[in-house]
Amino acid sequence: MALQHSDPPAHSPLRAPLRVGPAALPGQETLTYFAAAFFTLALLTDWAYVQTMILTWQDFSSWLLLAGLVAGGVAVLLWLVGLALYRQRPVWIIAILNALVLAAAFLNSLVHAGDGWTAIVPWGIGLSLVTCVLMLASAVLRRQAFHRIHAA
Repeated sequence: MALQHSDPPAHSPLRAPLRVGPAALPGQETLTYFAAAFFTLALLTDWAYVQTMILTWQDFSSWLLLAGLVAGGVAVLLWLVGLALYRQRPVWIIAILNALVLAAAFLNSLVHAGDGWTAIVPWGIGLSLVTCVLMLASAVLRRQAFHRIHAA
């Protein structure tokens, strides 16, 4: 069948078939990695606070959590735009894990708003650890989905 003038071009998102996999816009993966780095560093600064009891480490943790939430929020916005533009079906378990990461980090940020020892021990460092474990699980599943998609 010949391409008529009324048909959208072959490279148009309107003509693209529904695909399965992550929709990545430029910068989305980078922001995801930055958010993961910020949340991991927040866990390390929580641990440093527990070891030294220097309040500066608590402040570092709070700022790192804020930076991770901003980077993660922008990555989510780019992911949603990518889903709308490229009509890709998301891998829901990864999307749910990423939402849980941001929810745990937000709750952790609220806990870190407390003062001194009670802001870090036990809930602050525990939530930082939960956030990192959820990020690790999401990364493993994302890598498996990537290899499964590109192997087919």
